[in-house]
Amino acid sequence: MPELPEVETVRRGLEARLVGKTITAVRILVAKMVKGRVSDPEEFSRFVIGRTIDAVRRRGKYLIFDLDSGYHLLFHLKMRGHMRVVPRHTPDDKYLALGIAVSADQDREPQEMRFHDIWTWGEVRLLDDSELQSHPSLTAMGPEPLSESFTGETLRTSLSRRPKTAVKAALLDQEVLAGVGNIYADESLFRAGINPKRPSATLTPDEANRLSREIRAVLSDAIGDGGTVSDNFFDTTGSPGRYQPQVYDRGGQPCMRCGTTLDRTRIGGRGTVYCAHCQK
Repeated sequence: MPELPEVETVRRGLEARLVGKTITAVRILVAKMVKGRVSDPEEFSRFVIGRTIDAVRRRGKYLIFDLDSGYHLLFHLKMRGHMRVVPRHTPDDKYLALGIAVSADQDREPQEMRFHDIWTWGEVRLLDDSELQSHPSLTAMGPEPLSESFTGETLRTSLSRRPKTAVKAALLDQEVLAGVGNIYADESLFRAGINPKRPSATLTPDEANRLSREIRAVLSDAIGDGGTVSDNFFDTTGSPGRYQPQVYDRGGQPCMRCGTTLDRTRIGGRGTVYCAHCQK
């Protein structure tokens, strides 16, 4: 599943190409991906065609298009979804699920945002302000790790909701921390020198401060590299990510810091890689 850096990379690409543009056409090829109160493809299209995209925002792993009508499009890429912005005449990919065409700039041909999803698990919802504010996943979501207010104390307070849970599993809980998934939980804990098996309540204030800094650092590094290298992720131009994890998916290989063979285990049902020598 795309995590915060991948979704933020997509958000930035969409923002640069779509904000200020008017939606001129909608193509819904996989009707089941349109969720919520307005799920009929024709009704959905009537609500959005002719509206201008005022902003493209992110909350955790969700993307939010703010329309000038006061409505919002809430997208989730799920496991295999990705978005590209291409000239409207570009031939369709066979996994195309949704297309949103927008008005053209004076110096370029009309563009279309295309939502591709090989598994068709992704989704989009049309929401008004009150529906967006009360969306269950958004209201329950934990703090944004890249926000200015995110500190070690913020992290400790959030982790206290899962005191007996292994810290790796707690970091994956979107009600504890927004946007972090398997890749960046492994990477952050490695960089902070914290064993992923430790119960959340055992982290000292100094360790929580260190972990909060490393979470911010690894997410920022990955965003700078356009997401993690993966066969399943591409940005809005079709380019892959460039971030190379230090521990994630490297079980059985030597630690890049000390040379110890990296351990692989399962925590909270997820594959986890760590260095038993560097992480205490």
